[in-house]
Amino acid sequence: MAKRYLIHVKTDMNQAREVCVKHSGVQVLHCHKHFPFIVANIENVKFFYNHPAFSHVEEDIRIRIHRASPSARNQPSNVPWNIQAVHAPAVWPKSTGKGIRVGVLDTGIAYSHPALRGHVAGGYNIISGTQNFMDDNGHGTHVSGIIAARKPGRLYGVSPDVALYGIKVMDRDGNGRISDIIKGIEWAIDNNIQILNMSIGSNTHNAALEYATRRAHQKGIILVASAGNDGERGGAIDYPARFPWVISVGAVDRDMKRASFSSTGDGIDIMAPGVGIRSAWKGGGYKVESGTSMAAPHVSGGAALILSRNISMSGGKAQKYLIQLSNRLGPRREYGHGILDLFPLSK
Repeated sequence: MAKRYLIHVKTDMNQAREVCVKHSGVQVLHCHKHFPFIVANIENVKFFYNHPAFSHVEEDIRIRIHRASPSARNQPSNVPWNIQAVHAPAVWPKSTGKGIRVGVLDTGIAYSHPALRGHVAGGYNIISGTQNFMDDNGHGTHVSGIIAARKPGRLYGVSPDVALYGIKVMDRDGNGRISDIIKGIEWAIDNNIQILNMSIGSNTHNAALEYATRRAHQKGIILVASAGNDGERGGAIDYPARFPWVISVGAVDRDMKRASFSSTGDGIDIMAPGVGIRSAWKGGGYKVESGTSMAAPHVSGGAALILSRNISMSGGKAQKYLIQLSNRLGPRREYGHGILDLFPLSK
């Protein structure tokens, strides 16, 4: 029975594709544009092990959103506690993220939501290959609200004037394929995305994802990812957050204590609120959610405030500066450099 794989191409892509097409038991699904990978259904993968056109072959594994404990509670507020906790409002007189392009690699965005209307500049549905990136899960909309909501009297995000781009790579159940994640990263490169939020992860290393994220980082995109929700099981940081060029974000609660579910390890970079976070939801409503998925967009929003305040700053310098905007909370393996603190940007 055929399984789906990522084939690492060592030679010319067209020649490699021709080899795949001619070989029985191989169905080519996609050839990546910026990266040397072919996605294919393969019946017998051994053919690729020693072929001179290919360097490596690995399963196109599943990846998931980092949502910890769904809740239907509604807590009306003006500026939510979590946005105040990272001191974003203090920065708004100087920077609101205006002019910065933030990609949300997720389940899509409910772009007609009252708190997001006018702030979603575009997007793409990688799964269907269409322009319809409407969120059919809710997760991507929640993440987007934390980054950029602006609904006076109802909800504010960290950087309420950014241009959001919904890159739909996850299905209605919050699941996706590595190959679609890579396609989403390619879309971000092609569309000049400056910050890419990835509130998703897998505990399985994938060489193709490592290559794609590293190349995106080298092109100047600030990559932010949730660390994972395996803390209670002693789980390590998920990928892509575990890659050193990706900002790995863990979650804290209102008391600035690490959320029990927040994954730990030496690779944690920074913490942000991730427990009981109220944000936008599909269908025009609001919802309270928990998870490192909710922590990561605080950092993406913070990166937008930095870039908007310092137009000439490179993505690499902004990424290093962002991690420095933190207050130490506890052991490095649990808290990284500490809680995100944007207050210095207000000066």
